[in-house]
Amino acid sequence: MSYVPPPEPQRHPTPAGQPWTDPHGRGWPGGPPPVEPPKGAGVAAVALVLGIIGCRVWLLPVNLDRIRAYSPLPFALLGFVLAVVALNGRRRGKPMAAIGAVLCCLGLLFSLILITLRS
Repeated sequence: MSYVPPPEPQRHPTPAGQPWTDPHGRGWPGGPPPVEPPKGAGVAAVALVLGIIGCRVWLLPVNLDRIRAYSPLPFALLGFVLAVVALNGRRRGKPMAAIGAVLCCLGLLFSLILITLRS
């Protein structure tokens, strides 16, 4: 009886020098995981807009039952939460989210100043 070596495994052509992918773009075990593209900047844009509204709404000339001091609070709080969400994770628009967070903090500060002056 003679020894016969086992057959060589078939090799697929590798696209663009990437030995860890097959021709269909799926990752093979041992290679890097597939990278998902970053998400859009929609959350950051909404945080920026809410920050701008939170900074400007207390300047409105309307003072119905002295609620103008409290009017920036919902915009600034919601904008700040959305800015924090946009700053975490793989999202685009992080500078826009940071500016939105700063504007939301300014809106909260203006609101607290108005509430303090009111009492």
